[in-house]
Amino acid sequence: MSFLAPLFLVASAAIGIPIFVHLIQRERKRVIQFPSLMFVQRIPYQSVRRRRIRHWALLMMRCAALLMIVAAFARPFLKQEAAAAAVIGGTREIVVLLDHSASMGYGDHWDRAKDAARTAIRSLGTSDKATLVLFSRNAEETMRATTDKGRLEATVNAAKVDADSTRYGPALKLAESILSRSSARRREAVVISDFQRAGWTGSEDVHFPEGYVVNAVSVATPDANNISVPSVTFARAEFSGQERVTVSAGIANKGNAPVADVPVTLEMEGHQVQTQHVKVGANAAASVTFTQFTLDRPIVKGTVRAGTDPLPADNVFHFTVSPAAPVSVLVIESGNRAESSLYLTKALAISTSPPFQTEVMPVTRVTPNNFEKRSLIILNDAAFPPAAANGALKKFVERGGGLLVAAGEHTTWPQGETELLPGTLGATVDRTAGRGATLGFLDHSHFVFEIFKAPRSGDFSAAQIYRYRTVTTTAADRVLARFDDGAVAAAERKVGQGRVIVWASALDDSYSDLPRRPVYLPLVHQLVKYLAQFEPSRSWQTVGQVVDVTSLTKARANWVVVTPSGKRVTQNGPLELDEQGVYDVRPAGGAVEGTPAQAIAVNIDPAEADLTPIDPAELVAAVTGHAAPVAAPSPAENPAFDVKEAEKLQAIWWYLLLAGLLLLAAETVVSNRLSQGERFL
Repeated sequence: MSFLAPLFLVASAAIGIPIFVHLIQRERKRVIQFPSLMFVQRIPYQSVRRRRIRHWALLMMRCAALLMIVAAFARPFLKQEAAAAAVIGGTREIVVLLDHSASMGYGDHWDRAKDAARTAIRSLGTSDKATLVLFSRNAEETMRATTDKGRLEATVNAAKVDADSTRYGPALKLAESILSRSSARRREAVVISDFQRAGWTGSEDVHFPEGYVVNAVSVATPDANNISVPSVTFARAEFSGQERVTVSAGIANKGNAPVADVPVTLEMEGHQVQTQHVKVGANAAASVTFTQFTLDRPIVKGTVRAGTDPLPADNVFHFTVSPAAPVSVLVIESGNRAESSLYLTKALAISTSPPFQTEVMPVTRVTPNNFEKRSLIILNDAAFPPAAANGALKKFVERGGGLLVAAGEHTTWPQGETELLPGTLGATVDRTAGRGATLGFLDHSHFVFEIFKAPRSGDFSAAQIYRYRTVTTTAADRVLARFDDGAVAAAERKVGQGRVIVWASALDDSYSDLPRRPVYLPLVHQLVKYLAQFEPSRSWQTVGQVVDVTSLTKARANWVVVTPSGKRVTQNGPLELDEQGVYDVRPAGGAVEGTPAQAIAVNIDPAEADLTPIDPAELVAAVTGHAAPVAAPSPAENPAFDVKEAEKLQAIWWYLLLAGLLLLAAETVVSNRLSQGERFL
């Protein structure tokens, strides 16, 4: 036993006060009322001092109370517990960051990680606190700061590996936030993971304050071997009026040793279709192509499985495939020149993803009914259609249709239709004498020209434009391209839910040699897909992504979503995909006409297949500025702080003070009773 303020013990000399009181106490006079004193002899009263202590219990109570109160003010503490507190640096709060991403399912990584988490929890002192955080792509605080080791271990035991990817940034930021709110002297984060390099980019901007400790516990397997299926591709073809699909699967080997005779199996609707064997070199990839199959239903679910290894989650790849829905395009031409739309229709006929269903019609034969069920209308060097009068064409665009105006010599536009066309068409600029015009500016941030942004992805400077129409745009229009003289080559205007683009030259070879250039085909495809607002159906999603069920089903009815684990959820809006497998989306209450059931295939992030670890010391250094954990100060470096901390934790003074006050109260009761029973002569 030691005391934080030993000078207060001097006051223990006050213990002599009760003894002195007991020894010098005089007998009290007892007055008796008597009617007359005339016959009583007068004797002088003499007080007799006591020479012995008569009530030992009462004396001991008074002395003990005084000693306890004095000891309380001296702030006592136990040396053994103080030494233990000094060794661990006083009170401690730790945040256990337990990685449960998909890659932790490799071999015994997860079991070893849980063992490490339990070891960290069992190292807690009686006053230490711990918070358990499970993390993968996001971080979740599953058990808030507590001293209850049993509950913490139970939470660790109940935790499971999920299908999400690894990200260290969110977990470390959450740990820093939790520790910043702590008043403990030692604040520590314990990161338990396989430390996938893909989960740490170095740009996470996580910095722990000075004095925080980060301990890294790695469960990674050196030179881990892993086979995965990162993706599949489809080749479509028509046969006897039916669409046939050829599936090709990519097989990746992330190990340092080649693998041979890996079985790769294609399953369709739960039935095995074909198995092939492949050889994959070390840290290399290969592909397997399966036999064609016919799409005989709106959605066909498929799975590719490749080999077996310690990480089975990435040996499986799920997908769905549906018949391609053609984009309906109406090409309106002037009819004054034969085959004026030859290049345009040939370019549209080549596309298979999506297929374009093209109909060419002279402007004089167009009726308002021809606008129905179209995704896009192209005015290819044609006059404004009479059928488009009275706002028929504007209504088509406002409902979500697309309009492409290729302005040539026959293109006219009524002055009253100012809300539809981007800008105003002017005279024709003739640059046939000498070198023709070229495209000098392209807005690569726009969908149409985005694919041409990379080097050697398309050379527009080689195309010669000999004639083009001037276009005067307004502030509401977006210029997408300009000629080398600054004139507008393409502009866009959004009208209602639809889009309109004017191309200042014809799309045939009468105004330019662009149709004979390699960039013509992808340019036409980009223009048509953008204006038709084509969104390809995704054959698979990645865990963690969000899909809008209403947008997927194109219906506002309530839908029942059955997850891969069998859980049923009524959904009519955003749905987070947090499981690997196939989600079934069905109308609630039974089938609804015109709204078929849907399926969403979900796979883990391909980056989870790469088990290459980062050096844990590198992560610790990036977060704390120290390559190794910083030890807590020893008692020799700061003994006063450790002693105060230990005394504060033990709080023995409070119990002594309370006991002293209770003894004084008991002494008062005992003293009163003894006084009442005392008999004096």
